[in-house]
Amino acid sequence: MTKIVIYESVHQNGIDEMMNEIAVEFEEQIFPKVTVETPSIPDNYWVALYNGKVVGTVGVVVVQNEFGVLKKMMLKKEFRGKEFGLSKLLLETVIEWSEENQISKIYLGTMNQFKAAQTFYKKNGFREILENELPLNFLKNPLDKVFFVKDLNKLWIE
Repeated sequence: MTKIVIYESVHQNGIDEMMNEIAVEFEEQIFPKVTVETPSIPDNYWVALYNGKVVGTVGVVVVQNEFGVLKKMMLKKEFRGKEFGLSKLLLETVIEWSEENQISKIYLGTMNQFKAAQTFYKKNGFREILENELPLNFLKNPLDKVFFVKDLNKLWIE
């Protein structure tokens, strides 16, 4: 059984194991060697559990109440794709939270080698943008070379 839960410190070992498994899938480096200004654990962070084991994560960092930055969207290889639908479920978790918290745009950066992820984001309403179109205070991973934005198209009434 699969479920999405709010991150707790008890999940960290499973997350570390999952990230190490993902890292060996790619020839290119996927974790920066230098410290990035992004918090290691996003303010709003969820974990996908399958039979109690960590199989995925997603987070969103809110930047000065202006926009969200999608972070740590990762899934173990065997849980990717439409069969499980976990990518969509994780993304929907972030979008729902963002809408509830009046975040009107979600930005993200990803690496060139994550082609399937790029296709996934496009299919889910993200628009590819150039790096110079990012907000000045965007939290950037130095390895990210492809950028997206999703406008949640809500007019918030105060």
